[in-house]
Amino acid sequence: MNSNFPVLMPHPEAIVHGLNTGTVLNIGGIWGLVNAGQTWIASDGRRFVLSADSMTVFYIQEGKLYGQSAQGFINEVRTYPAAAAGRSAQPWVQIAQVEVKLICGIVAGASGVGFAIVIGTEVAEFLVDNRENFAKWHRQLSAILKARELLKKDCPVLYDKVFNAVLHKVYKDVRGHIPDAVTPEVVSFGVGVVVGSVGKKLAQGKFSLFVVIFAIVEQLVVRFAVSLVPGAIKITEQEYRKLAEQIISQLKTAGVMIHDGEARKIIEEVRHNPAKVKQAFDLMRDDFERTKAATH
Repeated sequence: MNSNFPVLMPHPEAIVHGLNTGTVLNIGGIWGLVNAGQTWIASDGRRFVLSADSMTVFYIQEGKLYGQSAQGFINEVRTYPAAAAGRSAQPWVQIAQVEVKLICGIVAGASGVGFAIVIGTEVAEFLVDNRENFAKWHRQLSAILKARELLKKDCPVLYDKVFNAVLHKVYKDVRGHIPDAVTPEVVSFGVGVVVGSVGKKLAQGKFSLFVVIFAIVEQLVVRFAVSLVPGAIKITEQEYRKLAEQIISQLKTAGVMIHDGEARKIIEEVRHNPAKVKQAFDLMRDDFERTKAATH
């Protein structure tokens, strides 16, 4: 970014994927360092910084993404009358890096206009007002991704027809992909993409589909984890039919369709890998049971 003047980014979703939120810009003096997640006051008002380094600053202002050369940003910050703002050397509200990634995800999921509608004009206020939901969705998505990875090798049908199928329903309206890596920043970006794509109000319904995954794994663990010896528990044809019907019915509530043969394969996978499935269940249990308890 060579321009010393702010440049509106018409397609912000193409930019935010590659932003480095860990770099800083050193202004020096009473201003100090510019970090991602800070709100700065420049000559044209408040700017929420998504990324800053010695070359370029990307920031959000009134729901739109702008880029500006580092020198241009410094000039506008320095020319804003310090006395008028009652500024001190430490005036900034700092947002955690995972929350910056969440905002990047929202930008990626929404168009420029949609993004402004989703967050309004004050990014920090938007995060504070919705922090509880964001934290819950972050914990749940992280737990599901970790459990999914654990089951990939030994329970491929459970992995694909339950975990992947429900995750695809959550992400089906999204201009992005299900996260693969399970780092806090990647998970936050993934949550943000969904919020940005469908809007804050509809996101609640989207993320509630995660409960279907947990419920299916929970009932299978209750049935087969009594013994952690692979294949030790035998079940009757009637029990097979009942369990398969329950799995099919639960997935249907999430808009996922599977047939009886696939449901039976899932049951067999769990019967032969009870310890692995119990481990996956334990990864999810605390976060989902906490949510369940809060709704009762």
